[in-house]
Amino acid sequence: MTDTIGMANLRVDPAVPVLTSGQSLTGWRRELCVQLLGESEARIYLRAVESPSMKADELRQAILFHRVGASFADLQGCVAAIGEPLEHLARTAVRQKPSKDNLFAAVTYDRSAWEHVVQGIERWQRRPISGPPGAPTT
Repeated sequence: MTDTIGMANLRVDPAVPVLTSGQSLTGWRRELCVQLLGESEARIYLRAVESPSMKADELRQAILFHRVGASFADLQGCVAAIGEPLEHLARTAVRQKPSKDNLFAAVTYDRSAWEHVVQGIERWQRRPISGPPGAPTT
């Protein structure tokens, strides 16, 4: 299922991959991913990975990623909170055809825009949570 939440160029997949406590103990982690589709569009989703992703491998697919905490569960809330930097990142992305000069990246993008997205993700994870006991924390 894909939702669009007030931002025409950001497609958010709200599915949250489940990590068991055993997986967490053996190094599994979640990553927030932004797949730059070009033409000011991006797909945002969470994935579970057994080992850290390799930046060069992911850039071939135009995917940027950032590790998030095990309790991270509110992707739509996070995207709403950092919508402006995400939209800016999507607008700056340009898909390109592989060439002998550029074999490893399927996209160019404004790196400072990505840094603003990462900072926003970090702020979102560290924000104070309020609510009744037992309520979801993120």
